[in-house]
Amino acid sequence: MNNPLVSIIIPTYNRAHLIGETLDSVLAQTYENWECIIVDDGSTDNTSEVVNSYIQKDGRFQFYYRPIEKIKGASSCRNFGLSLSKGVFVIFLDSDDLLLEYCLANRISKASEKSDLNFWVFPMFVESENQGRKIKEIPFSKSYLIDFLSYKIHWQTMCTLWEANFLKKIKGFNELYPRLNDPEIHIRAMLESKNRFFVFNDALADSVYKVTLLRDRCEFSKIYSTSLLLFIPDMTNMLRDHKLLQERKHLKAYLRDYFVGFFRYNSRKRNFSVLNIFYAFRIINIVTYYKLHINYCLFLVFNYLTRKTRNKLDNQVTNL
Repeated sequence: MNNPLVSIIIPTYNRAHLIGETLDSVLAQTYENWECIIVDDGSTDNTSEVVNSYIQKDGRFQFYYRPIEKIKGASSCRNFGLSLSKGVFVIFLDSDDLLLEYCLANRISKASEKSDLNFWVFPMFVESENQGRKIKEIPFSKSYLIDFLSYKIHWQTMCTLWEANFLKKIKGFNELYPRLNDPEIHIRAMLESKNRFFVFNDALADSVYKVTLLRDRCEFSKIYSTSLLLFIPDMTNMLRDHKLLQERKHLKAYLRDYFVGFFRYNSRKRNFSVLNIFYAFRIINIVTYYKLHINYCLFLVFNYLTRKTRNKLDNQVTNL
């Protein structure tokens, strides 16, 4: 198909100060047959004014509000945008990330070389305040499915070019997940497509993922634990349905990531819930479960004693 329409779907929430640069990157595309659907998640800033100024410049931009009956969140907005899209291909773009000017042209050209697939993946740049912009290369892998199950997430949302009919068939993103949206949809897509996808490891990086600082670890930890309680049962059942239950062992990497970086910012109840779900679905065995359980209890005791000692010292200093 020559010159197919590409739908670019952007969820946004209170990004008036950022979304202009993102929309400029869409407007700068050398490939011109696109539509850009922006879905607002209930912004309270002047996002609508910024977006409407782009609609006045170019009719290819469209702006919608998430329907009130739909769940709040980026995934819900993405799926609503998907339901409105008319493109042969779909790209999801977050409202603080960028497409380089050759992105669409590059992807359509590459996808045409392997046109019988369901999705195609391209490298990206990662941009941070401290380190500037660097290429995030996607390594060659015998199984990207195993990598994603093992919490080796090699690409982000905007790196994937989706065949629209396939994406609609698998019903887009899981709207119940506050986090882990990318691994969930890509694992599901790999399974449902029966590996009919291609990763262009050596292609030009054509998008920019902007790393944002994690400002509230306590809130993030709550969201992360909530997502894991949904993600682990879903992944296990999905692997069982595809007769790949033996691969569930790889999911323990998500438990490792959670307990290395976030458990200390969460409540005991939530932490035990996370640990229990990994055992309930046999991601970890009973020996590992009790080892982690005991070590966590020891951490709580140590933390309590340390805090008690610190408080006592603080009181002594105060009374000097």
